[in-house]
Amino acid sequence: MEHYYKEGDLVVLRPKNGEYSNIRAGTLGIVRGVHGNLVNVTFPQGTWAFPKFELKPLTKEASCK
Repeated sequence: MEHYYKEGDLVVLRPKNGEYSNIRAGTLGIVRGVHGNLVNVTFPQGTWAFPKFELKPLTKEASCK
């Protein structure tokens, strides 16, 4: 399923290959920007870029700008 994220979307981290050292799978974040297949997301631990396929929208209508 293709996802088109925009600034303010709420997403959940779903890494395909295990977990990241600084952030756990299932953590809620806010999209800050999109650059091709990379999505900048702010989590409580900081802001990083993730491949869009490692993120899942929280809900279709959820947004927080």
